[in-house]
Amino acid sequence: MTHGLPPLSNGPDVGHFLPPRFGSPGLPAQFGIPAPLSPPRQPPSPGRFLVVVLVVIGLVAAVLQTLPVFDTALSEPAGSRTGTAAGTAPSFRPGDPLTDSKIYPMQVKGSCPAARSVTTREAYEAQVSSLIDCLAGIFKPLVNQAGGNFEAAKHKFYGRSTSSPCGSEQDAYAFYCTRDATLYFSDQVFEDSQYGRLMIADVVIHEYGHHVQAMMGMFEAADGLSEEKAITTRREELQVFCWTYYVFANVESYELSAADHSYFRDVWSHTDDPVGHGSVKAQQYWGARGLNGADLGACNTWKEPASRVR
Repeated sequence: MTHGLPPLSNGPDVGHFLPPRFGSPGLPAQFGIPAPLSPPRQPPSPGRFLVVVLVVIGLVAAVLQTLPVFDTALSEPAGSRTGTAAGTAPSFRPGDPLTDSKIYPMQVKGSCPAARSVTTREAYEAQVSSLIDCLAGIFKPLVNQAGGNFEAAKHKFYGRSTSSPCGSEQDAYAFYCTRDATLYFSDQVFEDSQYGRLMIADVVIHEYGHHVQAMMGMFEAADGLSEEKAITTRREELQVFCWTYYVFANVESYELSAADHSYFRDVWSHTDDPVGHGSVKAQQYWGARGLNGADLGACNTWKEPASRVR
């Protein structure tokens, strides 16, 4: 449904097509999208964390979203940010950690443990742990070469609620806390792993992507942008959304199939939070960019106009 916004162009954008090598080519994304709403106000917390919300699509796929919560000490005073017009992007500066990060020209290569559905809690926790270790091995040389501050990510499992240095969270699916560089996974991740062999990997890679952003100083740089906070949040979220599918396409052990292609299309075709994470159109655009990407720079949401992250 549209709400009076004009289309981005008069024809399909090639970036909205799925790559043919992952099955039959996809259809272009719909260009009409609702106008973004003001981001919901969140209570202050001692840190920033990003929470994954799960929406099951039928019985085979899940929409993985993240909801950022900002420490008031990290945010600018109310009214200090100015809106960014739909056709503009943050100013490009050579060496800028957002628009020109040194990690962008780098490529992800390697092999990780096979992704599969699990039936026991032990197998689930082992898959999460081994994947985080694998991602650390892949990204450590890239982060170091790019001038970032590599830090091994920790992870914790919890039931329905938990507390972290970033604050308490009730009914969160999974989240990343910058204060302790820890990825938190609720029991629901294990319970929903039956919906697809890539389910667990999708959650873990997404949250690890936020860890990469933290190591590269992107969150601090993003706090200084003169644009609406909701736009900045969508840039952060859609970047790791894109990186997730770039990793899937370039870590050879995943051996993506036509069934995986269908899983991706399901994930990209639904959203529970267009304000915080972008519309279906944005997901389809950045998901396809990730699968087609030649390097991590394919997911540079920071140099794009705000219309690309709506």
